[in-house]
Amino acid sequence: MPRVTVDGDVELYYESLGEGTPLVFQAHDHTPWLFLQAPVFSQRYRVLAYDRRGTGRSASPAGEWTAADLARDLAGFLDALGIARAIVAGSSLGGVVTAQFALDHPGRALALVIGHTVPYLDDAGRAWVAAQVADARAGRPVIARQPADAGATEGPPTTDPAFAASALGRMVLTTGTGLGRTREDIARAIAVLRDHDLRPRRSEHARIDVPTLVIVGEREPRSTIDGAREWASWIPGAEFLVLPGAHHAAPREAGPAWNAAVQAFLDRRGLGGESRV
Repeated sequence: MPRVTVDGDVELYYESLGEGTPLVFQAHDHTPWLFLQAPVFSQRYRVLAYDRRGTGRSASPAGEWTAADLARDLAGFLDALGIARAIVAGSSLGGVVTAQFALDHPGRALALVIGHTVPYLDDAGRAWVAAQVADARAGRPVIARQPADAGATEGPPTTDPAFAASALGRMVLTTGTGLGRTREDIARAIAVLRDHDLRPRRSEHARIDVPTLVIVGEREPRSTIDGAREWASWIPGAEFLVLPGAHHAAPREAGPAWNAAVQAFLDRRGLGGESRV
């Protein structure tokens, strides 16, 4: 079973499929990417998907975690595999890590896909995430819904209920470890989102000089869509896309449409890979 050690003593489990330009998918554990993205993109790229710390078969180092820690894990993962540069794609917390990686480790990315997240939270969003951290530590379900927009009584579901009820949805949702293996792992992962704020580094985004796609789902909260649009405006030449009909969990629940959007972006930017079909 393939594993690498990063940042001194953090062991990460990963899967690698295909050949060609490295394309890394990351968010939580690797299984959704393995089911829904790897079979498609491995026809053109070397697809790499790893279990983030605290998920799957990766280590769970003690202490609180930050987006910088997770970006350093990603850089160390590439180093351990001898990869100088890669296309990096992430969703939700993985989108945060993708952007943090671009800022903290310049020159390592060939292109960026920042999915289903925002560069910072407003006060209401931060309070919502803080409540999710408390729920995680208490063993209650977390992030079944996204934050509610102003005037709404509840936010949209994180995952399309129809997908969750489908055979594929049940397989994807029950095979992996989701946000973390334990209550504390889940809480520490969500806390990264609570503490994430890239506004002090807004000017640094002007130095991101690789093709960038910022993507969200049409059925995500308006605050997420607007925040992602703002984020795209910070990055020179970044593309912004709202995926029709998709929820927050678009890479798994709307896999074909999400995959097509990402592939079209890479094609437009001269990174289409070499098809082996």
